[in-house]
Amino acid sequence: MLRTRVVSAVLIVAALVLLLYVDQWLAPWFPLWFALCALAMGAAARELIALLDGSPLRPSGAVAAGGLLAILAADWLPHVTRICQTAEPISGIVHGPDAAIAVLAWPFLSFTAVVMATFVAESLRFEAPGRSVAAVAGTVLVVAYVGLLGSFLVQMRWLEGCRHGLVPLAFLIATAKGADVGAYTVGRLAGRRKLWPAISPNKTVEGAAGGLAFALAAALLVEWVAVNRIGVTALGWAGAALFGLVIGVVAQVGDLMESMIKRDCGRKDASAAVPGFGGVLDVLDSLLFAAPVAYGLWAWMGP
Repeated sequence: MLRTRVVSAVLIVAALVLLLYVDQWLAPWFPLWFALCALAMGAAARELIALLDGSPLRPSGAVAAGGLLAILAADWLPHVTRICQTAEPISGIVHGPDAAIAVLAWPFLSFTAVVMATFVAESLRFEAPGRSVAAVAGTVLVVAYVGLLGSFLVQMRWLEGCRHGLVPLAFLIATAKGADVGAYTVGRLAGRRKLWPAISPNKTVEGAAGGLAFALAAALLVEWVAVNRIGVTALGWAGAALFGLVIGVVAQVGDLMESMIKRDCGRKDASAAVPGFGGVLDVLDSLLFAAPVAYGLWAWMGP
């Protein structure tokens, strides 16, 4: 299991690096990254709906899918519209915290519309008391957890500077997945003390420390590659270390939160789609929590 997980992680990261490299030639549209995010988030949402279907929360698959598409469109279309209107060769977020927050207005407005539409959709299906409110809550949870948090993965591709999001995404993916692999590896080899047995009985304190060390090493490695091989200004050694430590913690919290969902629903894995990991949601869980924090850190510390 350990070997399968490590091999799968290496292959996933290698495939992402290749996709991001090819997608760079398609700037400023970045269709490959958008398509990958749409497919991964769609698969994760489907798995989450299947998990929740056995609980009192029974989300509407059709409404959740429509809401997810609406948020993804809101993430991407404003950038494309700006390109078409101004004929600028490059479009994205003008660096700075205010601009980075302002660009999130479209997906958040879209999410507001999805919440309202969910209420209307459930009212049209209303037959008897006891189910509609739970269905609304379940549908909104799916769209918020996968779609709203996932928006930051899409938006990071549009960050200007550092080759338009290439380096920020490399920092995020390498650090979050480094934390995941490190926690699993060290936990399996040296784990003794339980970290949070009520939520995830297999996770250990030693594994969490190993995940943090792997995340720190991954962030410093990306910093070295960015400066010495790509020739771009990244976060600096101190900034990269801070990024690695913060994202290393948040990524593991994201993993624990998805474990809570699975445990509450009586399941070990979201599915068996990814060897060594479980489901697509099991791969994305750390990234979904880490992406908003990484986005904020990059807006604050980035060049």
